[in-house]
Amino acid sequence: IRPFEYLAPESLEEALTELRNFGSDTVLLAGGTDLILAMKHQAVLPARVIGLQKIQELNFVKQKNSTIRIGALATLSWLCDHDVILRRLPMLGEAVSMIGSWQIRNIATLGGNLCNASPATDSAPPLLALDSRVVLADSNGEQEAPLSSFFLGPGQTALTPSQILKEVIIEIPSNPYSGCYLKMTRKRGIDLAVVGVAFHAEIDPSTQTLAKVAIALGGVAPTPMRATEAEKILAGLSSEEALRALADAAQAAVAATTPIDDIRATAEYRKAIVEVYVRQAGAKVINSLVKAGGNRN
Repeated sequence: IRPFEYLAPESLEEALTELRNFGSDTVLLAGGTDLILAMKHQAVLPARVIGLQKIQELNFVKQKNSTIRIGALATLSWLCDHDVILRRLPMLGEAVSMIGSWQIRNIATLGGNLCNASPATDSAPPLLALDSRVVLADSNGEQEAPLSSFFLGPGQTALTPSQILKEVIIEIPSNPYSGCYLKMTRKRGIDLAVVGVAFHAEIDPSTQTLAKVAIALGGVAPTPMRATEAEKILAGLSSEEALRALADAAQAAVAATTPIDDIRATAEYRKAIVEVYVRQAGAKVINSLVKAGGNRN
């Protein structure tokens, strides 16, 4: 690794000041599971590294009423085991439990995983399906934006050079809901996703129809994405109607993808997996809502 200056601020304000003062040739270090490797391979050659690990105000999971806030420095292993996540956002806990090995999850952070902006990241699809928002901070204040606008391309986000991702905000649905995340890899264990599918649905207890359906995909486009046309096919249907319409929704999801051929899979294989996984995830979620009898889970 090329020599660099290391800064270790103890507050967000201090980190933002350093980022503003130094700007160019400066990178942020959270868990470092991707950054350190990139520096070793000289893909990234920073003059300065700002380590965020001491900033406790970025390390939290909080629930207030129907709002859950997750700090950017919350580790993936903590999210896997956190009571709030397990009770309220099990789909997210399921997804982050599939990222890397337990050694990686003990170090890697949610903020770092999102800022890495891999098209195949496992944390983004469930958060997209839940209509999550991100809070971006700089020395002038904070800005809140939909997570869907955060990813611009492979390795690219909407963060400006002076901004730090502070937290992720998720609203707990008012209707009974269920969700699941399915991931295809080349091999068991710590491999990146060939395809990731998050499926979230809410049911209106008064009509017993699907009040909302959200399908988010990873590994099949330059950024994690929502399959909105597929969602429209299922929204408003009864559970029985939705189960029958899953094949059409799966085909619509495939049509929305733009996968590539790479070392992990061909584009055609990815499309085939999307079709299968949307049907499987949808059936699992819808049947879960039926089994729960419209009760919240």
